[in-house]
Amino acid sequence: MDAVIREVAEEGKRLIDRAWLGELTRDQAVHMFVQFGDGLVRYDTALDIIDDGVERLDAHARRLRILWWFAALEVPMFGSFALLALVLGDYTTAGLSVLFLLILQIVHRKLLPYPLPVRHHPSE
Repeated sequence: MDAVIREVAEEGKRLIDRAWLGELTRDQAVHMFVQFGDGLVRYDTALDIIDDGVERLDAHARRLRILWWFAALEVPMFGSFALLALVLGDYTTAGLSVLFLLILQIVHRKLLPYPLPVRHHPSE
């Protein structure tokens, strides 16, 4: 039974991915999920699962786009501040610029979306 549930869950993930990519409409994904589940998944439950999965992927994609823009802009900005400060002999400002750059890189690593933990059964 566990293998069947795992297969249905994996198929649900694939259908969510395909719906998010636009390969399937929401209704097609829900219909295919209910068909694949063959009684394990009701229509309302499948609708909620597909909607939540697509919404979660949208949120992560939006967050990654924002992080990419910040990462793309902060290195040239703080790097140029540091180089300009070094050229002008202001070592404190150069050090602070590099420090801010390092702190922002650490913050970006913490803000990356992470996969939800999956509980494994002790029998595995």
